[in-house]
Amino acid sequence: MLLQSSVQAISLGTTTEGTFSEVLRGETAKFTILLWNPENTSFPVKFNVVKAPKGLTVITNPKELKLNCSRVNTFPAEGGRHYVQTKQGLMTTTPIDVLVKVPRTFEPGEYDVYVNLVAGEITTGISTLLEKTLKFTVKVIAYRPELTTTTIKIEEKPIPIEKITGLVIKTFSNPRTIFIALLVIAILFVLWIIYKHG
Repeated sequence: MLLQSSVQAISLGTTTEGTFSEVLRGETAKFTILLWNPENTSFPVKFNVVKAPKGLTVITNPKELKLNCSRVNTFPAEGGRHYVQTKQGLMTTTPIDVLVKVPRTFEPGEYDVYVNLVAGEITTGISTLLEKTLKFTVKVIAYRPELTTTTIKIEEKPIPIEKITGLVIKTFSNPRTIFIALLVIAILFVLWIIYKHG
């Protein structure tokens, strides 16, 4: 009797949308892993945080999934998705979010987070598991210079004084005060005319 064992090879494409993020204390850094499967088979992919500084909360969303064939066979391709051109053709990618939550009291500095992904599963035949570890760096800062406020002290200069026919009148911005000043000037002008011609 001849026994045959099946071998399942895993072909998984991965890339990341950035591996460095700068965040304030109390904020959450977000990274995205893009996956694609060029083969005509499906396989599970699981994610696990293997190393992170104490105090940081690291979440992968989702924690596991079944990755189907990613080949794009119909055009135009679906809008709103990420695509990657490979030797096997155009592939649609599946995004995985890696969220790193930073506490408000966390010490500023640069911290590395490692996320492990395992693709494939053990079956009755010989299975090949594909394993990758991805590194993400979070720079925690206490403040952003562009967000700080600066107080500017303005020294008030005295308002210039104008002399009109021997009277001292200040420049005012209140309409009522201006009206009263003009009324006083008009009365003085009328009295001056009466005095001159009277």
